[in-house]
Amino acid sequence: MPLPPRQPYAVPPAPSVLMDRPDVETLLCEQEERTALQAKLAHLRTLHAPHARGNATVIVDSKFAEGVHLRTRELVKDPAAHAASHISLQRHYESRGAHALARVNALMWADCEISSGSPFHGMPPHEIAGILLARMDAAGIPRPSYILFSGRGLWCVWLSRRPLKARVQARVRRLICCLWGEAVQTGAANIERVKAKAAANAAIWAGMDLDWSVGDMARVHRVAGSTNEKSGERVRLLWPESWEDVQRHDLDTLADAVFPFTRAETTLYREERDARRAAREAQARAEGKPVAPSRLRTHSRGLWGAVEAELLRVLAIGPERLARLEKRDLLCFHVAVARARTGVGGDADSWAMEFGPYVVGNGLTQETLRSYLGSVAKRLRAHEAGEVRMHQGRAYSPLYTPKLDKVRSDLNLPSDLCDELGLTLLRPDAPVRTATERSAARRQREGATARAEHAQTLAEVARLAREIQGATDLPLTEVARLLDCSRATVYRALDAHPAEAVGEPVPSEETVSEGVSETARNLKGGYASPPRPAPPETLAPSAPAAKAPEARPRRRKAQAASQPQTPTWLMHGPLSRLLALYEHARSCRASNRNGASFGPMGCEWEDIEYAQYMLNEEVGEGRKLFPGGLKPLNRPKALARLAKVGIDPYRYLPCSSPEARLH
Repeated sequence: MPLPPRQPYAVPPAPSVLMDRPDVETLLCEQEERTALQAKLAHLRTLHAPHARGNATVIVDSKFAEGVHLRTRELVKDPAAHAASHISLQRHYESRGAHALARVNALMWADCEISSGSPFHGMPPHEIAGILLARMDAAGIPRPSYILFSGRGLWCVWLSRRPLKARVQARVRRLICCLWGEAVQTGAANIERVKAKAAANAAIWAGMDLDWSVGDMARVHRVAGSTNEKSGERVRLLWPESWEDVQRHDLDTLADAVFPFTRAETTLYREERDARRAAREAQARAEGKPVAPSRLRTHSRGLWGAVEAELLRVLAIGPERLARLEKRDLLCFHVAVARARTGVGGDADSWAMEFGPYVVGNGLTQETLRSYLGSVAKRLRAHEAGEVRMHQGRAYSPLYTPKLDKVRSDLNLPSDLCDELGLTLLRPDAPVRTATERSAARRQREGATARAEHAQTLAEVARLAREIQGATDLPLTEVARLLDCSRATVYRALDAHPAEAVGEPVPSEETVSEGVSETARNLKGGYASPPRPAPPETLAPSAPAAKAPEARPRRRKAQAASQPQTPTWLMHGPLSRLLALYEHARSCRASNRNGASFGPMGCEWEDIEYAQYMLNEEVGEGRKLFPGGLKPLNRPKALARLAKVGIDPYRYLPCSSPEARLH
């Protein structure tokens, strides 16, 4: 009987107890990564709720390259979100920027850096968070939704209870600045209260380096569970204990706590102001006085503030007349552009609501007007976010920047309407002034002195300064004080009106007569010195010693008539004789050393002092008493040697009297 076929032998699997187990460090690392991923997903769900409007931007690259825009329902599933290191606070449409803001999700935030010079440096992060919470409680600020340790500092974020529209971003930015300690005044004139609130808010962040550059609506911050590559620390939640305990806030509640005035106080102030205005108008009507009609608010902010005021004047003529002009949309467009350029700001919704009563009707709806002004609002958001447009290598603002001639040609207002409203800038036939003419008009408005009158004043200042300096020995500062002007004005007057031009005798800098040199009485000399013996040689400046301050350039002076001068024995001047005696003393000391050791600096000082003594003796006798040539063998070398050891030879020259030396 044949045997049945043999079944192939199968090796049974080894029991799990006999397999190699991974080491403990690998297990701990895997557990840490799983915990970090869970913390990251919990942070993303808390910050951006699923099925919310707009896209969240996640940053994966540490160099902040282009981010990945994900719908909120994709945050938990997408691999890019799992590897994200940063996440946007707000939600946007196409790109991350204030111009594409979809919903406002975070109402306030603050980035507190702990630098090495901070008193909190080295303190555990949870203790710093406790100090911040205590300070906020003392200042009456609601606690943040969460406090995050970013690896080098703390992030405090206040989340909104419900997503808000993009038009509240201006209020949110103002709220953030006030939270950081900026004096933001809203609704009243009590400046002391504003300053006190700003000081209380700034005290919250005392001892920390608050980053003031993170107040834009495109801001991103680190995700919990990621690793800060700069410090190697893990980003984690400090407060509250878990993401389920995060509390959200209302914008009005936060604004009442952070701003110096609550919304109720601001509303009451405006109602009282309107009541006072209505009472004044009623009294004027009762007395039979004319009452000015209500008008749109105007802003006087430079050229475009004046353009806006005239455009608002045209808007106030009524919808019927504006419809006949067929310029309603262009008029509203240029008003919005003017407000964007003057810094007043706004958005398409607020502009449409304000201009609607004046232009809506006869085929133009408020929705159409809002859509028409959307491009201006979009460019204004980009400008507020700090974005620029590059053209031929230069950066330009994204705002519309039409010239005034463009506005005139677009509107082309009739002359009779311009005369009726008193328009000057928007007239089609307005004269175009050059930059010089505009500058002259501005100077005239400011009360500046005309150039002809100013030149006449300078001529009078020059004449009076010469008379005073010729009659007295007053220094230039005293002369300027007597003339009630600055010393620079006197200099400028003397330069513009020299003595040669007015026919006055011009004293030379030095007048030499019979061997006596007298310093000229000149305003630029500081003051006039008494007569002193004239040196036959002008002293040259010392070689590479300390660099002297640069003197003011002197006015050109007429050459004095040369007069015969009595020659003296100092043929080469006192400086040359001093250097010759210095070389003689130095050579004598070198020949008498006999092996003795002398320090170089002490030797040089003794040589120059001995040379000074010999020169003073010769000046007193009036003749040569000591050996040596009348001039040094190598004058530049001697000056360089003295400069090397810090000796100024001019200090050792003889001076006949203290009054003759200018200090």
